[in-house]
Amino acid sequence: MTVNGLDGTDTLTRVERLQFSDMKVAFDLDGFAGITAKILGAVFGRESVANLQYVGIGLGLLDGGTSYFDLMQLAINARLGANANAEAVVNLLYTNVVGVAPGSADLELYTGLINSGAYSATTLGILAADTSLNIANVGLVGLAQTGLEYM
Repeated sequence: MTVNGLDGTDTLTRVERLQFSDMKVAFDLDGFAGITAKILGAVFGRESVANLQYVGIGLGLLDGGTSYFDLMQLAINARLGANANAEAVVNLLYTNVVGVAPGSADLELYTGLINSGAYSATTLGILAADTSLNIANVGLVGLAQTGLEYM
């Protein structure tokens, strides 16, 4: 990352996190910061990526050893409750990633995948989070330049 300021140009390389007195910024968008942003976008909507507390919680859990799978499961449970049915999960993920509620054919397809055991709510959540649509929705490419702010 290169920043031009009044006193010249500063270049930082191989920096994952910066901490200032009033904020923190994560630059590991190919690591935990990226996972956090993708989960937030898929489960809580793209606006949630700007929620400094949500980002901080996700980063803290991942930094502490929580897996992508477990964080996705926690996020879905936090949003929908621990026993959400397949239809609620599909509606949530599809609406947040695609931007509209699923049509009946897509709803049937994805709920069928969960109900058959081919996917769990968590693995479907990871699939949704990793789609190019979700990556674009959360602005992951732009975040690589600016970093992901958190508390």
